[in-house]
Amino acid sequence: MLWNTLGGDTYYDLWLAQNPDATLPINGPADTEAGISIPLSPGTAAQLYIFGQRGPGTVTGIYGLNLFFDGNNSAPGISVFGATGAPAFSADASSTFTLAGAPVAGAGQIYYTAADSIVVVEGYIWDNPATPPGDVCQAFSFIPGNGADYFGSIQLRTFPAATLSANLPSAAPGTSVTLYGGGFQPSETVDIYAGSIGTSPIVSVTADSTGAFTVALRQPPAAYGPQGIFALGQTGELGATTILVIPDLAVTPRTVSPGDPATVDGFGFGAGELADVYWSNPRQLLGTATTNASGSFVGSGALKTTIPLNSPSGSNAITAIGQTTGAVAVGRVTVK
Repeated sequence: MLWNTLGGDTYYDLWLAQNPDATLPINGPADTEAGISIPLSPGTAAQLYIFGQRGPGTVTGIYGLNLFFDGNNSAPGISVFGATGAPAFSADASSTFTLAGAPVAGAGQIYYTAADSIVVVEGYIWDNPATPPGDVCQAFSFIPGNGADYFGSIQLRTFPAATLSANLPSAAPGTSVTLYGGGFQPSETVDIYAGSIGTSPIVSVTADSTGAFTVALRQPPAAYGPQGIFALGQTGELGATTILVIPDLAVTPRTVSPGDPATVDGFGFGAGELADVYWSNPRQLLGTATTNASGSFVGSGALKTTIPLNSPSGSNAITAIGQTTGAVAVGRVTVK
């Protein structure tokens, strides 16, 4: 959906406020007043509230958010999406829109890096008028408008910038990844986070005398797509990088005979999607698994199947395809 601040046209109206009842919107009500410029500085946080005109027709259950920085209105610095009414959100790298409504690739990250600071989206929720989130006082109806507005909030936090990089641009969950950090205080503790800073750290390291560190870890379980990795020092510096999560399959046992039972575990698919699992030669559907919130079907959610009786001896492929994301992973077994 596209938004502006003038009624009587083909666009929906979107209002941004820094107070939860939105009585003092930053933008509008005319298009000439639509410009939004909020200064951010290291060590500060911003809580913003958004109110969107409830438009006619079908409204999707997924909403995206693009944030633009430093005067660049053609390429978003942060792009996220999430389900309506749910506080969880993910980075968006798919096609989205500029402020002028032209198609553009999403930023694929929940943070934006400037020369001396890193801005991180720590919260994003979009809800309908019936169930306000706890930090919104009311669903405010502006004029022009056509009823109670959809509403939500955005939490931004700005950190002094450190540096962080990874040896792999993409990795499946469980893959060994090496991180390189710099610009921290000498000998300080640095916590490493995956996905968001609000979660528990996956590991903590100690910077050396130059404020740098190197650490090897396993890519944590995560859904398909870009995932932010963050390194936060005790004194507040933040380093950030992005690793593209790709899918993978594990098949047990690895050596089988036709007619034997087998278990297929999948990792790195879309959250809550169906994944079709195929035997490749001859091609036939073995079953369909449903992934969890981390994009995995493992343990009790793993696919239990049987090796086809017409399987040729030697190395054989098992392929899983996500029905929503189209993500593809291949595992192999040896048929005796």
